[in-house]
Amino acid sequence: MRSILLTAIALILAGCAPADSEPVADATVLIVESSGGCAQLGPNCVSIVVKGDGAVAAFRITASGSELVDTAVIDRELVAALARELATTDQNELLASLPPGECRGCFDGIDTTMTFPIYALPVETPIFSSVDVRLDRSEPVFAAAWAVYEAAQAAIDVPVIAR
Repeated sequence: MRSILLTAIALILAGCAPADSEPVADATVLIVESSGGCAQLGPNCVSIVVKGDGAVAAFRITASGSELVDTAVIDRELVAALARELATTDQNELLASLPPGECRGCFDGIDTTMTFPIYALPVETPIFSSVDVRLDRSEPVFAAAWAVYEAAQAAIDVPVIAR
């Protein structure tokens, strides 16, 4: 439910860029949410929102919603590379073509959800959940998305909370 709320908020705030341009600075390009094992010791699941200008916001997902934990900036070219991949990808077609995922959170692992709202509006944004489909780096969109996500993780500081 919280993940749907965060996604809805980001979609409302997201800007749309034409497919032949670089992403608009304030357009939300990528949202990555973690769930599952990250909540075992405390509220350590995080939602990361990446904008077209490389701005990153990390939110801790809590029982009462989400709270901003940190912000950073990553290399805009990484974000632009993802936006270029997304501009030429039919997200619904990609979603339908992916092999099944697995529930890592069912075994103390972390599940990942990725959404790419930048080119999906005004239609519903497909949600790519590792529980449902494999977020495989062999797909160019996911190779670019993982590169952006890893850069964002390296740039932010989200201290672990123990209960």
